[in-house]
Amino acid sequence: VGEEGGRGGGGGRGGRVCGVATRSVLRRGAPASRGNPARTVTCMAKKQNRVVVTLECTEQKGSGVPGISRYNTTKNKRTSPDRLELMKYNKYLRRHTLHREIKK
Repeated sequence: VGEEGGRGGGGGRGGRVCGVATRSVLRRGAPASRGNPARTVTCMAKKQNRVVVTLECTEQKGSGVPGISRYNTTKNKRTSPDRLELMKYNKYLRRHTLHREIKK
């Protein structure tokens, strides 16, 4: 019965690794094009605690220099519920400046 039969160990044609895109596993017999649908093997879902945030430079607005320095990053909303502040490089001012999380 092996990897085509349903339950079974990893290896073979159906990559059963968590967090990695898995290949489709064909059922025993005809190819998928003849009405034999392929199934995808996946792992249990993880809780979604990470969110994508945008960081924007705080010093550039008052300086009159054109352009906006922005970075996208992720943060764990459970461990850091307040706004994120990081020193990041601003290519318009050519130095490291304070970047704060903004709402989109």
